Amino acid sequence: MSRNVQRHGVAAEVERQLAVSRVRCRSDTARPAVALTLGQWRTVESILSAEIGQWHQGRGINPERGDTGFMVVAAVRYSLGRPSQAASLCTGWLQAHWTSLRERDRADIVADIERHLAERAPADGEGDGAPWGAFVSWARTGWAETEEPPLAALACYRLGILARAPRAYAPGDAQIQALQNRGLVEPTGRVDAEARREWTITDAGRAALERQS
Repeated sequence: MSRNVQRHGVAAEVERQLAVSRVRCRSDTARPAVALTLGQWRTVESILSAEIGQWHQGRGINPERGDTGFMVVAAVRYSLGRPSQAASLCTGWLQAHWTSLRERDRADIVADIERHLAERAPADGEGDGAPWGAFVSWARTGWAETEEPPLAALACYRLGILARAPRAYAPGDAQIQALQNRGLVEPTGRVDAEARREWTITDAGRAALERQS
């Protein structure tokens, strides 16, 4: 049995247990089929959302992990200078997952590609340059224009709060998730006693906030 099949099986069983426990457990003192209190189940659910949810929901990568960025940047550097098929495959993947990558990783990728294009010898001709050049243009202008809608008033308010200082929010906060998907906020790695994760604004978030003012 493949690792992915095993993971999906575990995730499905965990979700089933959570559903049963939500029905049976109506207070912090009641005991569900799995011997955890409601508060403990909420903690487990938030952890599962962070650790399992990324691949179980089909996103394929967890953008909050530093090793994700390392692997993506390493793959890009490996692909630079190789046949055009590698460039096309790599840039196609990058466009599909661009909003899931951290801001710093996106910046490193664009910088590496621009350096590669600048160092290519004139004799190289087009070679693999066309896909990389098109991707950089998309990343620099096209993506920003087509994928980043104007900030809503609530988003601006939330960014304004985080611009002053990091703050903790509940795991299921939809506004924070939307801001993270746009690379405007990122977790600090700290979690409070109520299992709320602490978030801070990114450089892109500050720039977006300034554009709205």
